[in-house]
Amino acid sequence: MKAFVSVTVQFINQIFSDWMLIALFVAPLLIGSVFRFAIPALEMFLCGYFIRDAILAPYFPIFDLVLITMTPLLFTSAGAMIMLDEADLGLTRAISVTPVGRIGYLGSRVGVPAITATVLCFLIYKVFGLSGIEIPMILSLSLCAGALGIVVSLMITSLAGNKVEGLALTKLSGLLMAGIPVALLVPAPIKYMSGILPTYWMTEAVIHKNWLLTFPAMGTALLWIMLFLRKFSRKVLA
Repeated sequence: MKAFVSVTVQFINQIFSDWMLIALFVAPLLIGSVFRFAIPALEMFLCGYFIRDAILAPYFPIFDLVLITMTPLLFTSAGAMIMLDEADLGLTRAISVTPVGRIGYLGSRVGVPAITATVLCFLIYKVFGLSGIEIPMILSLSLCAGALGIVVSLMITSLAGNKVEGLALTKLSGLLMAGIPVALLVPAPIKYMSGILPTYWMTEAVIHKNWLLTFPAMGTALLWIMLFLRKFSRKVLA
């Protein structure tokens, strides 16, 4: 346990020594502030201009879903950047053979950011949320978002050769968010092709107000985790 705490503290110190990584942790607060204040103001302007009762308001739950989903993606991306740095320096294998072990290393670099972000998802929604999504739905979406964050972290570290490539993949990981507009805009049965994306099922859960639809979201996230965990183990921990 002491070894795990030690490498986790080391991980946190590395984050706070890099302004770019600090920005990833602050970004959800900035995005939440924009959503909370700018979008309602824009809604009032548009409704007044077009003389409508509501234009953006029906999509407020979707804005909340985007905010909930973005938080773990940003947090775990920071962890991935740290792991890429450590891999370049040859520290990854060295740490994995210490008492903390491979599982402990993975937990400190991937699990801690994901769990932290999952908890913060609920808190960020309570502060910046626009809609009245029920608590069971928020908790379910937060868990799915945390799992999606793990997918992103493993994907970046598995496919990137260095930190520069990692930054590019961080931007590319935004494609995992494609399930949101597809579920909203693409008609059935074509939209079912995006069922491999957890965000598709998360959006369906919000649209239909049925938190049980987050189960296939979690299932698809776990499949992606297993896929990238194998690549991660062969590349980083081998």
